[in-house]
Amino acid sequence: MALRRVRTALLISLLVAALPLAAQKRRSVVPAADDITILQTTDIHDHANGSGHVGLDVDPTNAMSTFGAYARIAAYVSAVRNQSANHPVILVDSGDWTMGTLYDLTLGSKPLALYFITAMHYDAVTFGNHEWDYTPRGLAGMLAAAQTNFGFQTPIVASNMNLNGNTDLAPFFGPGKLIQSTYVKTYSNGLKVGFLGLMGEDAAVDAPASAPVTFTPLSLHYDAIQAVVDNLRNVQGAQIVIALSHSGTDSTGTSGEDVSLAQHVHGINVIASGHTHTPLDAAHAVKDGTWTTQIIDAGSYGTNVARLDLRVNRATGTVTPILFNNAPMANATLASVQTGLRYDVPTEALVNGTDQQLNASLGPILSQFFPDYSASDLGKGIYHPVAVAAHDLVPNDRDPVLAPNGIGNLAADAVRGVPNTIIGQTLTGVGGNPANLPGYDFTPVQLGVVGTGVIRAALPAGVPLTFADIYDTLPLGISPDSSQALPVGYPLISAYLDVNDVKKVAALQLVAQANLVGSSFYLNMSGIRYTLSDAGSYDFFKYATAAAALSITSTKVSAGSQPALQALFAAFTMDSDGGAAMLAAANAGNPYATAIVTLNDTNPTAAQKTANMTVFGKVAAAAVVGTQQVSALVVSKAVTAVDKISGFAPADAENTGATTDITTGRMRVVADLYAMLLLGAVQAQYGILITPFQTATGTTVLSDIPTLMANRIDAAPATPGVQELKEWMALLSYVGTGLHGTIGPEYASTTFFTDFPTFGAAVTTRNSTYPLPAIGQLLATEAALSNGP
Repeated sequence: MALRRVRTALLISLLVAALPLAAQKRRSVVPAADDITILQTTDIHDHANGSGHVGLDVDPTNAMSTFGAYARIAAYVSAVRNQSANHPVILVDSGDWTMGTLYDLTLGSKPLALYFITAMHYDAVTFGNHEWDYTPRGLAGMLAAAQTNFGFQTPIVASNMNLNGNTDLAPFFGPGKLIQSTYVKTYSNGLKVGFLGLMGEDAAVDAPASAPVTFTPLSLHYDAIQAVVDNLRNVQGAQIVIALSHSGTDSTGTSGEDVSLAQHVHGINVIASGHTHTPLDAAHAVKDGTWTTQIIDAGSYGTNVARLDLRVNRATGTVTPILFNNAPMANATLASVQTGLRYDVPTEALVNGTDQQLNASLGPILSQFFPDYSASDLGKGIYHPVAVAAHDLVPNDRDPVLAPNGIGNLAADAVRGVPNTIIGQTLTGVGGNPANLPGYDFTPVQLGVVGTGVIRAALPAGVPLTFADIYDTLPLGISPDSSQALPVGYPLISAYLDVNDVKKVAALQLVAQANLVGSSFYLNMSGIRYTLSDAGSYDFFKYATAAAALSITSTKVSAGSQPALQALFAAFTMDSDGGAAMLAAANAGNPYATAIVTLNDTNPTAAQKTANMTVFGKVAAAAVVGTQQVSALVVSKAVTAVDKISGFAPADAENTGATTDITTGRMRVVADLYAMLLLGAVQAQYGILITPFQTATGTTVLSDIPTLMANRIDAAPATPGVQELKEWMALLSYVGTGLHGTIGPEYASTTFFTDFPTFGAAVTTRNSTYPLPAIGQLLATEAALSNGP
């Protein structure tokens, strides 16, 4: 959750950072004896049938979507292996094989993701953060089921994992066991390849259910990673070292945790990067002194397979890239690789068979939603049509800027609207008298919250959206209550927040809207609208611009920019020379100095320039201490910027009507369990405390899983026991029943934030104070600096 690209090291270290090399160009060659081919998948998230809309209308014989799918990956990998039979082909995965589709329902018995990894003979894989959604005990059960049912034995490398006494995974971890710190394999030509597996810092934050298991932060322990690499080479005899890193880069592959890793640890030949869902169109060469590391990333959901061919000269120890492509897993790509190649028939048959099994096993759930459910007819079960959308609905993480959008608001409206519907139906069922159902909370839900990170699919317009499509949109999580574990999905939790804490939630959305945090942490909200004070908003965007200017200038210094170096040196002297050097550089046309003294002011006065340099100095001082201090500083300004909170009526599910100001007291909030667990990370990263209370007036705080689970939303309050309302169930009910199967133009949006005024009413009304001009100005400054010399 750290601010994007803000460095954690001391500013002085930025002045001596090594220069990254240009990416290798693609070219075809005739393989030599010591050539190797590396194939990588990552972040497949159980998309066995592909990425995008799945249903019987997609293909007349199966539900496989246009891109991705296990069957296409299998066909491509097999073709490459056949064409490269004279040298080793290494197949790896960089984590998050689970969590994202209906196929997660197989994890307790015959995990389809691990079955595919076994069937395709992966050489090594590592964990992603979503493998920990099941807790260490759940993950151990998944691995045990895979070993028992189909002999799973693919090495899982986890080099910075600390069990901290966890007994669930202990039997699986150690030399020669399923999970290893490192792994070395000798190939047919005698070449030894060493593997290490790393969980990145942002990914570790995204895995709150991993406790007590932790992951050593990479940026604070590069020396420890260096020791692992040295051991692979000097002790275990590896001639090639591949890091399977669930850490990631930005979309260009030029910054991010894996770039920093390559800049600080030498001896890694290839970083097979994951977590950020950023398919790279080139292998990016990063230098650490005389050492060069290649970074590749296949992207996500199985839509691509990355291929990197290397030529190894054992005599000199040199490794030269000779080919890279990130092959789209589409029918046209397969046909270009091999005439007539489309998909692997046995793998497709396996997935189709799994569909039939899931369709039958989900009968108790599916029959609740579909009166015509049939255990033998997929079209009346998991591929049952549910709704049609008037516009394409795409998650924020695919937008260049984190503007409000239709699918995020749709999900948030479901999380708020369905519990309110349950309350109304229950009240009717008890004759309108809450006293007839003591202990049940009939307080309307005012605020529904859904993080963009849990929205895992798009909903295309004009096609019959199926049960699987809706489930795959909000599929993540598992209940800590074993009796509610299946079907999987995060349970929805009720809490009460003081209005001042609601302002902090709004501030977090503002920070995300300014593109200062990863897209996963954009908070889609239903039920409230907030305004910004003019002075507070002006101050926030000053600090946000200063943080962006520092980050980009530092990156440019690392790339060898002399103007950026001059601006940073001028920043070091501001205390002693009153900013004279910075002003002189700006007057001479230095773009970085100009951005620092301007901070988006138009024709700033001398006093404004001085104030702007003071702001930049505060941000720079915070950066010297660390990323969290910069984060906390900027977020504190966002909190101050939020002015008034107003609420939509409980019956206004789409947030298109009038609002009423809310100035005091607590409001009822519903969010998934994951979002509630992340409140601790919010405090650690941003230094702000958001306290969820159990009731509207009591003092009990929802501080851990037991107390949170006590506040689950019950889907059937009049029935004995708790029937958890899963997040995906809320969306299914809202779309199918609340909207009567039509997701209308009120949820319209696009991937261009500048089009915000033309979005649908369900998007624009609740976000009427979206600071479009200020965000545009901030991004213009970032673009100018990024394109600077």
